[in-house]
Amino acid sequence: MNFSHDAPAIVISLTSSIPEAVWHPILLGIEEEGIPWQWQQDDEGDAVQRAWQAATRSPLLVGLACSADEIVLHFRNLPPTSPLFRQAWAQDSDPLRRLGNNAARLVKGLPFKL
Repeated sequence: MNFSHDAPAIVISLTSSIPEAVWHPILLGIEEEGIPWQWQQDDEGDAVQRAWQAATRSPLLVGLACSADEIVLHFRNLPPTSPLFRQAWAQDSDPLRRLGNNAARLVKGLPFKL
């Protein structure tokens, strides 16, 4: 559900060093909850900073970004240096899918999947 820039969506900060394909399980988790998302290219700063910037650009107040080591989920109403979730890349896709679910559940106001 990659929507146009006009639709309210979770913003995912992409960097040129991380391929889009690694996001697949996270995107499935977001889509399972029925929330739209969109890519935005951003190569400036670390993953926490980029996730917060993505959240500030999202009408839904939620942003995601990654580094080579982890994925960060941020909420705009949190301090910029205090993301909601930090998830290490896992060989098993279940934790990544759950992170996507939780990003969407944050938008919906539902309890997180643990």
